[in-house]
Amino acid sequence: MNPHSTSDSTGVRRLYILTGEPSGEAHAAAVVRAMRDVQPDLAIRGIGGDAMAAEGVELVEHVRHTAIMGFAEVLRKIGYIRQLMARVKDDIQRFGPDRILIVDYPGFNLRMATWARKAGYPVDMYIAPQVWAWKRRRIHRMARDLQRLYVILPFEAAHYAEVPLRVEYVGHPLADDVLPPSPGSAADWRQRMGLPLDGQILALLPGSRRQEIERMLPCLQDAAGQLTSFLPVVAGAPGRVREDYNTALPVVFGETRALYRHATAGIVTSGTATLEAALSGMPQVVAYKTSPLTYRLARWFSNVRFISLVNLVLNREVVPELIQGACTPDKLSAALKDRCTPASLSRHQEDLGQLRTALSKKGAALNVARGVLRLDG
Repeated sequence: MNPHSTSDSTGVRRLYILTGEPSGEAHAAAVVRAMRDVQPDLAIRGIGGDAMAAEGVELVEHVRHTAIMGFAEVLRKIGYIRQLMARVKDDIQRFGPDRILIVDYPGFNLRMATWARKAGYPVDMYIAPQVWAWKRRRIHRMARDLQRLYVILPFEAAHYAEVPLRVEYVGHPLADDVLPPSPGSAADWRQRMGLPLDGQILALLPGSRRQEIERMLPCLQDAAGQLTSFLPVVAGAPGRVREDYNTALPVVFGETRALYRHATAGIVTSGTATLEAALSGMPQVVAYKTSPLTYRLARWFSNVRFISLVNLVLNREVVPELIQGACTPDKLSAALKDRCTPASLSRHQEDLGQLRTALSKKGAALNVARGVLRLDG
């Protein structure tokens, strides 16, 4: 099929969505759900996961195969990435979408956006790359290749002021999705999960990518072993299976938000989970460790003070961050104990209120859906 006009007013009957990892895929699924409410007959294909498939998206690849993190890890899978890119280009041309929506995953998706623009397909992007942290030069390429950019952090839009790109702050999707605690449900939930009915729960989140889990889980498990008053429970990531977790600790799947609500505290691998845990009200310590090469390159190119989204949004250290050499069982357990003192818990409640205020714009998925369908003017 011939590519469609790149006019910003083009209607959308056929949409192609590109995601690349579980958190972005979940946000994309919410956008699809909002689109279906407005336009039920929309035909959608793309790269996604179980959440998008449940919304009727025809998948050409599953995110369990594309969730790759780190420079060294990407180099090892460069052949697969090139083959996938060629396969997706061919599929887009056969499908002939009216618009393409790319969601996060900038290394792959921005390259696809460049190709799509040249091929005549209009592209929007939801969840921007962290140009405020590194690779600021990307803003010029994005202005050239994208029609619209939907950002989820309140300070992001200002970083694009110098380029002619329509940038909209739509609010953070987690500010809409996180549910408040459910009083009286803790015992029922523990029983359903096969957990002891007493004892404080310690949530362990080793990440969603295979490399993260293999690197982070042993460290988190050893830290939990020093916190004998807690019952450690591992949050299984979307798209992962029990065999991915080499531990005797309980691993729960599809229950991460409930785990946040019922846990006394948690140790969370840096990523979207840090913000989700904070908005759920769970005190946390942020942990992160990667390959030496990836860490050296990240330090070289990065210009931010923090890695946790909570700290980045509030521009101060709200949650402790233990990174690379500091990410040891001894230091994690000590930081977690300090996080649970009465004074620290009191500060946590104040910080939580400020975080929710900063991310208070509602309806991120609906805002993006209306923008992609051009229903917002």
